[in-house]
Amino acid sequence: MTRCLWILAGCAAAVGPAAPAALAADAADYPIRPIRMILPQTPGATTDILGRLVFTRVADRLGRQIVVDNRPGAGGTLGMEMAARATPDGYTLTAVAASMLAITPHVYRKLPYDPLKDFIPVGLYVLAQTALCVNAALPVKSVRDLVELSKAKPGGLNMASAGIGSTSHLGGLMLATLAGIPANHVPYKGGGPSVASVAQGESQWTVPPLSAGMPQVRAGRMRCIATGGDKRSSVTPELPTIAESGVPGFRFYGWNGVIAPRGTWRPIVLKFNKVMNEVLATPELRKLYHDLGEEPTGGSPEDFAKLIREDYENFGKLVKLAGVKAE
Repeated sequence: MTRCLWILAGCAAAVGPAAPAALAADAADYPIRPIRMILPQTPGATTDILGRLVFTRVADRLGRQIVVDNRPGAGGTLGMEMAARATPDGYTLTAVAASMLAITPHVYRKLPYDPLKDFIPVGLYVLAQTALCVNAALPVKSVRDLVELSKAKPGGLNMASAGIGSTSHLGGLMLATLAGIPANHVPYKGGGPSVASVAQGESQWTVPPLSAGMPQVRAGRMRCIATGGDKRSSVTPELPTIAESGVPGFRFYGWNGVIAPRGTWRPIVLKFNKVMNEVLATPELRKLYHDLGEEPTGGSPEDFAKLIREDYENFGKLVKLAGVKAE
């Protein structure tokens, strides 16, 4: 995301000399009508559930409805194409997951959008922590235990994932590579089946989103032994990170945020960002997200832009490491 997108002069030149005064009025009154929020996943998907929690409350503060428009298909690329082509007036925004901007571009040979040029980051609302989870019957209580057992039984432990190129596949591969253990990858058709396979003992370990593993942990069928962020999760502060557990350099988690089409005026972006940050700071929403195993995360558009660039590069390297062929 280039800095020129944030410069008022560049935006003014793109829309004409009379634009700044009109846009200033729009920004002061924004929004004056409902906002369409494109969501490139099905209703009930994680991004959908997490997004609706914050968007409902942002709409209340803005005084205008935010209409969620679910546009699933082709790994999220259908909705993302609509997002890239939307009018940059602040009335069409898009709720995205990390995969749509940082993984999919490396998995699909031709995309109808450029993840780094066609959008302006508005802000994050969730940090989707990952976790290293094992079958409850496995004699493993720490990352070190898993590494030692894997080396003692080469090929004896299966790593489950939600499929080739999924976040759990890339996260598990990253752990196996850094720890020097065999991955013995077993892909499943989706996150639910992959987590269930570990809970049932078909596979022995996986690196899913923390929220996806929590139900099986509460049921006593699975145990999470470490989390994947660069610091401990506020949801499970008792769990160490994978990096501090003997695998230095491990940093792997997802996120959810809001983006706008390229050309959206900065004051409008900042206003939405400000209100979303206010909502994310409320005890009510923080508790709702924590109960789901997620971390509410705010920050500036620049923070989000930096994260997108970093994860785009990092995930690209992992996709190559995984040997995923572009479709």
